[in-house]
Amino acid sequence: MLDLVSEEKTVTSPSVAPTQTIKVDERVAERGSSLAALLNLWNLRNLISLMVHRDFTGRYKGSLLGALWPLLNPLGHMFLYTFLFNVILQVRFGKNAGTGDFALYLMCGFLPWSAMAESIASSTTKVLELPNLVKRVVFPLETLPLIVSISSFLSGSISIVLLILFAAFRQHGLHSTILFVPLIFIPHFLFTAGLSWFFGSLGVFVRDCRHFIALALSAWMYMTPILYPPERMPAHLQFLLWLNPMAGIITDYRHVIIEGQLPNFAWYAEYSLVSLVVFLLGFHFFYKTKHSFADIV
Repeated sequence: MLDLVSEEKTVTSPSVAPTQTIKVDERVAERGSSLAALLNLWNLRNLISLMVHRDFTGRYKGSLLGALWPLLNPLGHMFLYTFLFNVILQVRFGKNAGTGDFALYLMCGFLPWSAMAESIASSTTKVLELPNLVKRVVFPLETLPLIVSISSFLSGSISIVLLILFAAFRQHGLHSTILFVPLIFIPHFLFTAGLSWFFGSLGVFVRDCRHFIALALSAWMYMTPILYPPERMPAHLQFLLWLNPMAGIITDYRHVIIEGQLPNFAWYAEYSLVSLVVFLLGFHFFYKTKHSFADIV
């Protein structure tokens, strides 16, 4: 039994665990302040922790290698890209960079992007996949996109740690600027969670949303300096980088992990503010629209 709040209503959810009874605050189901509901997520931390664990382990349940896949996936990609760009294509990322560095630069952009893209794509169908929680149970639906985001970032964190170890091996040591990674991680997560809430709700009303998101994420990825440095963006399009929080986030990850540079604090302030606004507006949109889910699902 998970004791989450003081004023509670007891419900049983087979989607969470067949033998567990979850106590959920009745106020969660009421229309009210979205800010109060956002703060109430802390009271639901035990429920969120349980469901994150189930979501994370469920991804690899039944597979032969099971929980090893979060380690094997990034390792496999790093070795593949190193071989491809170092041995075959001999691509250089910068004027003074070696060919092997391109794989590091690519993975330092690709891994943070993958964590965000995976969370957004999964959120668009998360509510639809759990109709029992929408129709039959008093359940805080606003936790569902958050659970997906946390689970995706757990996998992403494992990948980032492996990337840091790989960078230390390639560069014969770590830069002290690695300590700034958590500083970048926070707005990265806030931005992802906000979009996950927004598209988690939109996906209920617009069933084509998941197909649109797949296409939009592909276009967005190529507009983000993942395969190229931000300096390669044409001068008349540089403003697009400032409108794209992921551009600053990925660039700063590269600064602190690979290049030993401090984050661009002007850029950091800009994308942190945008991330916070997206986080709050995304939750507000989900919370105000979730009361209509039962009529649609």
